[in-house]
Amino acid sequence: MSELNISESVAHALARYRNHLEFNGYHVEEDDDLLFCRHPRKHNLMLRYIDARGVLIRTIYSCEANIKRIHILEYINELNSEFLFMKAYVYGEENDLFLETFAEGEYDRTNFSIMLDNIEYDMDILINHKLTKDFLQ
Repeated sequence: MSELNISESVAHALARYRNHLEFNGYHVEEDDDLLFCRHPRKHNLMLRYIDARGVLIRTIYSCEANIKRIHILEYINELNSEFLFMKAYVYGEENDLFLETFAEGEYDRTNFSIMLDNIEYDMDILINHKLTKDFLQ
């Protein structure tokens, strides 16, 4: 990732999210309209600004290569049936697991804090699922 500045059109919107995440202990890197957020004890996040709509919040995991796609899809269906705030799907030939949610509207400190709590709630479901240790790298 290059250390590019956020483009002028999204700078104001993403700057507030960046400040919020850094205050909560995330190390944040910018690349165009994306924020890459790493935390020592929480799940890594990517935020993409969607002009005049809000931000897409995503985390990505690699699936074990030797697991059949049908089994991965069954695992994802189980996750989606338990998640309250995130949606899970498999993408690409590598069978990467994408988890994402959307924060509608302009940045709001209280609402974004609640969104982060909601994400952690579903991430606990992911971590505690009986197949996660076998399916994810």
